Amino acid sequence: MIDRPVKIGCTELYTARVLNMSVAQYYGVFKEYAELLNKARQRNARKLESGDANKTELKIIYSIRKDLNKLVLKRINENYYENK
Repeated sequence: MIDRPVKIGCTELYTARVLNMSVAQYYGVFKEYAELLNKARQRNARKLESGDANKTELKIIYSIRKDLNKLVLKRINENYYENK
């Protein structure tokens, strides 16, 4: 598992990847996020191997962002009700 983003040629992809990873680490859902990302990459393995892997990877990162937001909301709600 990669715990730090690796600088790549596509800056939009790098920015999206770093943003998602930092949000996941901040809210403590990095492991769950990494599992979702791994499953999405496995589903799109054929497209990733084809010609334009950066474009496919960017689509995957953006599609996972919605699931990441759901994980963060779940974590916030858990913490809210524990402290109440």
